[in-house]
Amino acid sequence: MLRANKILLTGTYLTRGEAAASLKMPGDTALVQRGVPRMSLMNCPCTCGDILVINLDPRAGPAWRIYRRRGALSLYPSYWRDTKCESHFILWRNQIHWCDWGDENIWTSSNDIEEKVLEALTSQFTTYEHVAEKLQEIPWDVLQACHSLVRRGLAVANIKRRSTEFKASDPKY
Repeated sequence: MLRANKILLTGTYLTRGEAAASLKMPGDTALVQRGVPRMSLMNCPCTCGDILVINLDPRAGPAWRIYRRRGALSLYPSYWRDTKCESHFILWRNQIHWCDWGDENIWTSSNDIEEKVLEALTSQFTTYEHVAEKLQEIPWDVLQACHSLVRRGLAVANIKRRSTEFKASDPKY
């Protein structure tokens, strides 16, 4: 069986048991929510059969952030198992992007977000995560917009920080 390249959100549940019971195929994903998102359960998309438990509640320890936009789910940061199957992937707009870095062509951004990101950049380097938080956007969208702006000569990447920090190339400030 090939590894999954997209998720199927099976629903939002009150308990972990209900959520787990809804997972049938690799990539199937369920949310546990009681007032606020608590966790996401995912049938590992690599096909190993394990259920991944992804904490979404910062009160319970280090947590991922979940974004629901236009019917699609995104998770930040990437999910990386350091044991068993060692899957490493990004969940962005219901798509699973495997971090063996063979699918760079799918990383695109829209002009709308690029304009917003360009407006938010100043003469000082700042992380794409900070810009995403300020704009209330998905970090993956902002990262790709930043890289596109660099390619167009409108922004500069801080090469000392592995291209996680950016600034405007000709700031208005």
